[in-house]
Amino acid sequence: MAENKPIELRYYSAAPDDATVFLRIWKLTTAGTTDPVERNVTVAGFHVNLGRKQYLKLSLGNGLSWDETTKSLHIHITNEQTAFIREDGELQYEAFVVWNDGEAQTIREGTVSAVRVG
Repeated sequence: MAENKPIELRYYSAAPDDATVFLRIWKLTTAGTTDPVERNVTVAGFHVNLGRKQYLKLSLGNGLSWDETTKSLHIHITNEQTAFIREDGELQYEAFVVWNDGEAQTIREGTVSAVRVG
């Protein structure tokens, strides 16, 4: 079952496009424990949506990376990637992985507080 956690994304109009505005590391553990998962990720995605409209789509090598040693998914979002934020609002996000055994699993989902900083 996916963890439901709110997050916040900000767009800084005065910041350079390549400035880091969101950086998270999610360590993936076996359900109900603190033990790292024993599987490895082959595909991963992080999407920000409002209904059917998709505003941000990250994948491995494009904002996401998988650390096999620590069993962690790293998420890196730049200011340029949050330029879709035109005004403050609420969106939704989902993060999923496909394990090396072929199973797809949503690992996080929830609301996004989208904030435009002038």
